Amino acid sequence: MKKSILMLASLALLSACNKESNEPVVQQEQKANDGLSISISGQIDLPEEMARGLEFQAFPGKDGGTSYKPYFKTGSIPALVCFYNDDGKTGKEAPYVMREISLDVTSLKGADGRWHSSFSFKTDQGRDGTGFFQDHLKMQPGGHKDRKRVYTDPEVLRMALVVGFETYALQQSDNWGTADITPSLTNYSVGQEMDLSKEINYWVSQDDNSTITRPIFVAYEVKPSGVGDGKIGFSNVKLRMLGSIIKAKITNNDYKDHKIIGLRVDGVGRGDLVFGAPDRNEGDQDGKNKGVLIHPAVVQNPGTGNHPQRYVTTTFSKEVRKKELKSGDSMDVTVYLPLNKTTSNGRNEGPIFHVLYESSPGTTKPGDGQKLKPLKRDGLIVSHEFKIKRG
Repeated sequence: MKKSILMLASLALLSACNKESNEPVVQQEQKANDGLSISISGQIDLPEEMARGLEFQAFPGKDGGTSYKPYFKTGSIPALVCFYNDDGKTGKEAPYVMREISLDVTSLKGADGRWHSSFSFKTDQGRDGTGFFQDHLKMQPGGHKDRKRVYTDPEVLRMALVVGFETYALQQSDNWGTADITPSLTNYSVGQEMDLSKEINYWVSQDDNSTITRPIFVAYEVKPSGVGDGKIGFSNVKLRMLGSIIKAKITNNDYKDHKIIGLRVDGVGRGDLVFGAPDRNEGDQDGKNKGVLIHPAVVQNPGTGNHPQRYVTTTFSKEVRKKELKSGDSMDVTVYLPLNKTTSNGRNEGPIFHVLYESSPGTTKPGDGQKLKPLKRDGLIVSHEFKIKRG
């Protein structure tokens, strides 16, 4: 197995308009019983060579070649936000408020001459018809089985933010979604290969049945930078890529020519994901950790009896599948793996890749499994060669 080449994701520098010292917690004055104003702002850390219809800037690479620094175009992207409490205590309940929101993205040229992406969000919703916002965040009656309050005490208030999921009810003209969101209403499915030269659209509805692969960006366990007088602020939030981009070189070492259908990945769960709400640990076998808070995070959809598969499948586009890979030839394809490792008996285990190819007309066969070492962190770009061995 050829050793994986890891390239650390380049960190986005703070833009001048987004420095914490210049970041107001909230601009609007609060009126009596008007509810809460919420603001969120920060930066997006982008790995090199990733695209979302991005502008690519060429600059000298570390090894004498050319590297590319991307940035999100100015505009908006949908996101999921979850507010909850973490008081360090054990308990039975884990109240939360989850909503769809739209982040405003701004790209500015930094001191290094390159473009960098920052984002912001602000809502002055006030309370709605059911009193959703008052002196605290609270689930709407009947909206969720857990109706306890999410307190805005800055010592216990926490936020999780996720970009990349399909939208449920949010429209591009919306700022703050009014629909109650629970994990069962969130969805992400791994799509086709990535084309780094084309735009990756993040405004994708669950009704679109899209095959677009959108790298996921997350910020977990975020503490507020300011709370008071009905105002909540989260500034200098870092959105970082979840998982890895795999630059795969597929080589046909068989005597026959084959059409390449896709890649199957074992050992890291399913390709269908949800945004998991905060929960309480049911306890280990010895009873320890019972009631300890489990923070919200992107997790695999547990699946159903009709869809019990525990692997990720990236089916390539028709343009790729119709081409025949000659014996001895290679092809390059880029895929995204949101969950790139798992834990077994206290040890990290890496993903196992199988090349899916057409062994005979109409018959798809998985090649031998090729295991990657567990990656130490997310946000990496991994180059690796996968071979179809001789039959």
